[in-house]
Amino acid sequence: MLPLLFSLCQCQPTKPAKPGPYAYDLTLQLTPAAEAKLKASDRHFTVDAYYYGMAKPEYRDKADKLNRLDVGYDKGAFDARARRIHMTGDGIDTSAFPQIMDGAPYVLITIRTATKAGFPDELLYCHNYAGTIKDAQIHPPVIGCDTQY
Repeated sequence: MLPLLFSLCQCQPTKPAKPGPYAYDLTLQLTPAAEAKLKASDRHFTVDAYYYGMAKPEYRDKADKLNRLDVGYDKGAFDARARRIHMTGDGIDTSAFPQIMDGAPYVLITIRTATKAGFPDELLYCHNYAGTIKDAQIHPPVIGCDTQY
């Protein structure tokens, strides 16, 4: 048994995967009151990323009332101590890009606190982010969180 343990411990670390073309980071900025409230709880963060594009005229019948076409979705859970969150953009469906203007996807980010069981709650209120992924890559969005709106 002991040789098996030693052989498991001598594994080569895997190289980090090359970031995808739609990867970006978010920075969380909590007020002191929000930090204290979060520290006293057993919560974590959930991040929902809705990816969309503005429909070309010939695809408007597939778009919502705001002329948005859905091009994907990502959801992740992150430790309550995380202040920098990496989003991979893996949920983006690039096959829909010919239907959107400029082939440029947008993202709408919603951050919530959640219980250990994963149920979203309103322990903290975080601002949303909406913008192009390209802008998010150039200037990582800073998302503020507080104990109230």
